[in-house]
Amino acid sequence: MSAAPDARESLAEIVAAVARAEGSPEQPAVSARISILRNYTIEPVEPFLKSQLYRAGIRPDVRFGGYDTVAQDLMDAGSGLLEPAPDILVLSLMLDILEPDWNAPGWSAEGLRDRLAGLWEMAASKTDALIVLNTFLPPSYPAGGTIVSRATSCAEEQILQTNRSVREFARERPDRFFVADWERLLRVLGEQESLDRRYWYLAKAPFRRAFLEAYALEIVKLARALKGRTKKCLVLDCDNTLWGGVVGEEGLQGIQLDRNEYPGKAYFDFQRSVLNLAERGVLICLCSKNNEEDVWEVLDNHPDCLVKRSHLAGWRVNWQDKATGIAGLAEELNLGLDSFVFVDDDPAQCELIRQALPEVEVLQTPAKLYTYADLLLRDGLFDTLGATDEDRQRAALYQTEARRREARTKFGDLDGYLRSLKIRADIHPVRPEELPRAAQLTQKTNQFNLTTRRYTEAQVAAMAASPDWSVWTLSARDSFGDMGLTGVLIARRDGSVGVIDTYLLSCRILGRELEYAFAETVMSALERLWGNSDWRASYIATLKNAQVAGFWQSFGFSVTAEDGDETFLTVAASRRVRYTKDLVEISFAEEQLWKNESGK
Repeated sequence: MSAAPDARESLAEIVAAVARAEGSPEQPAVSARISILRNYTIEPVEPFLKSQLYRAGIRPDVRFGGYDTVAQDLMDAGSGLLEPAPDILVLSLMLDILEPDWNAPGWSAEGLRDRLAGLWEMAASKTDALIVLNTFLPPSYPAGGTIVSRATSCAEEQILQTNRSVREFARERPDRFFVADWERLLRVLGEQESLDRRYWYLAKAPFRRAFLEAYALEIVKLARALKGRTKKCLVLDCDNTLWGGVVGEEGLQGIQLDRNEYPGKAYFDFQRSVLNLAERGVLICLCSKNNEEDVWEVLDNHPDCLVKRSHLAGWRVNWQDKATGIAGLAEELNLGLDSFVFVDDDPAQCELIRQALPEVEVLQTPAKLYTYADLLLRDGLFDTLGATDEDRQRAALYQTEARRREARTKFGDLDGYLRSLKIRADIHPVRPEELPRAAQLTQKTNQFNLTTRRYTEAQVAAMAASPDWSVWTLSARDSFGDMGLTGVLIARRDGSVGVIDTYLLSCRILGRELEYAFAETVMSALERLWGNSDWRASYIATLKNAQVAGFWQSFGFSVTAEDGDETFLTVAASRRVRYTKDLVEISFAEEQLWKNESGK
């Protein structure tokens, strides 16, 4: 389903669709609680926000603070805005209300910037939520007319400086603060599509539909990233998608791909967007009806082809139907089809994938080719809360994984294959530099994830610092190379009971006994540290994690209760089944555990 409402839908149709979704007994399992504190009339954003969340498979819970009562709402624990705790807190502020004299001669924003920083810090102290700030809209016309003022006190310069301070504040706190850049939205949409001055004067409601939709999308991008609803793999057609023309007919020199001249430059700039996504950890694949040698000729030898073989995590370049090809890629990469985005120029092929693989997001090459470069970026389908070293190495990691699969065919038994890999696991309490990756895994991992609880970096850091919580990571390597940080276990102490809150592993490393070695190592270490007499865990069923439904039973846990999709399990520590296979070499420093725990 499209990431944003269809522009052809009327507001009445969007409102009606939201009402139907809210009234349906089949609600999305994933929810997002969003509190919006504001100093102007922003309620018209609600239908666009809810519509886009539902389209992303997220059940919305949207609440608004009082008009121009932001500080009061932050301090009022009973307002219902901070309790129950929101996932996302939006501080939506108009400059005209904050500073009524902002466009007066000699106005300075220095005091405003100090007040804003104080408000933002207060918000961070009141909630663990992700916090969304906004930049401020510059004046439509300079007060000095055609005169270019040298004075830094002019309103335009003061607002530019303030917007820089907003972005810098968030940049210095990337685990908590994010910016919905109104200045950029105004630039993209234009003033006529963004602002409604009549309703601003009548009702302090300044924004038109296009701006409200775009603003809602900025918030929804964050919700999708936090709730594990972003895309992970981009699948590209080749002819008239990666380049213009048909390489099999026109040859290497005949296709349209050029860093300077249109239309080839449109494809060149699109490829640059592809590489930007690859840098952020998106897997890049090809699925194209071509002769394979023709495609490699372009990727290897065309002077203006930016996408190379080294960027690809997989490909299906043949004459089979593309639905089969994409399904094969999903199986090869061990990813759900709803993690895929497919781009093709052919409307018939696009419709085929929509019908055969409805979980796949399909994008068609635009008829207005000069808009092509923004196709992959405009809706934030691949947006995450941050990028890590593992993201930048992901294509290489999957290419190495393909070599492992090839080696597997030479062994008749799994244990023999695993021993040949010489797997080494480094297991330890989370280190400060690992916090972004540990949080990212909670947000993105779906298949081997017992509870699919999503946490921000700040929340993981708080748990790691608490004497009653323990956060562990697994990094692994073998004879083929480094597999990176690919596992997280989070536990807490409840009296004499150890409670496993979160247990997950990246799908890339499954089937190597690491899932058992990691759990055994951590539980054994915590039993020595905490002296707990019992363990308690749970399994929360989703559409994607059925493979782990019986995982805790393999350690001797027994089901004690069920509540909806959640199954509760317990086992006495003394009766827990121990994992004793020697297929994985464990690197674990016992003394480091005690040092970390005593230093909390």
